[in-house]
Amino acid sequence: MDRNEPILKLNHVSKTFFSDDGREVQAVKDASLSVFPGECVGIVGESGCGKSTIARMITKIIEPTGGEIILDGENIAGKKGKALKAVYRDIQMVYQDPYSVFSPRASIGTFLSDGLVYHGIMSRTAAAKEVKNLLRMVELPEELADRLPHQLSGGQLQRVVIARAVSIRPKVLLLDEATSALDVSVQRQVLELLNRLKKEFSLTYVFIGHDLAVVRSIADRIVVMYAGLVVEEMNSCDLENAVHPYTRRLLQSVFSVNDRNRKVIPLEDMSVSGENQQILGCPFAPRCPSALPECAVSCPLLKEVKGGHLAACLSLE
Repeated sequence: MDRNEPILKLNHVSKTFFSDDGREVQAVKDASLSVFPGECVGIVGESGCGKSTIARMITKIIEPTGGEIILDGENIAGKKGKALKAVYRDIQMVYQDPYSVFSPRASIGTFLSDGLVYHGIMSRTAAAKEVKNLLRMVELPEELADRLPHQLSGGQLQRVVIARAVSIRPKVLLLDEATSALDVSVQRQVLELLNRLKKEFSLTYVFIGHDLAVVRSIADRIVVMYAGLVVEEMNSCDLENAVHPYTRRLLQSVFSVNDRNRKVIPLEDMSVSGENQQILGCPFAPRCPSALPECAVSCPLLKEVKGGHLAACLSLE
């Protein structure tokens, strides 16, 4: 694997849905991003911005309306049959709600071993023996192998889901709001686990979330989305130097991981609404303190600001 080439690349990907009354809703608009081996790219934005739609396209739950999704040099759009099974092994996903992926009648051990058997990594006998190693890997006691899902906490179940995903050694592990349903203390522990596993197994993550502080704590690079558009991309260590008005407002609107008492600006006036889908220009223009007259009629393109820092804003041009 060439670490200088992206393992996952989205080229001008779009997704259009149709409402019950026949209206077109563009959930994702001309999104491009690259993910390199061994790094974590965080995608952040408010509800309705398109980040989870991107996750569903990458994991082949839905197909893009346009553009390409390139995994390890190969376009995976339209894959079916055996080729699709290979994609499912290469891209594993951890969802927000761990309860949704378990059969209530199957033990934790069965859940962990099934993935190894399904993808032909181990025999049923070898996979059953591997279960204890997987539980130890995510810092859970071995005796949980015989338990049923309802006998574990949400944090324990999420660790089990992570163990199964990592056991398959995917090329990309996609985490969609994977910690947002957990208590703050458990969330921190799971983030520390993910960081450790990433280093230990040279994993590649796409981490999707709405909490900028959480995404920042794990991501090497951050992609900010608004109303289906990528509006800014930068290294997480450069986040304080964000230039897009939405990202700047977002920084003021979330709690810091280390300072939960800081006064914050509410997000209600920035949320993505249906009216933004109808704007010809920049969808953030009606809420932007730096909006220019041309912002209402011209949608800005993502351009380099400085050294890999990209932003889409006419006021910067």
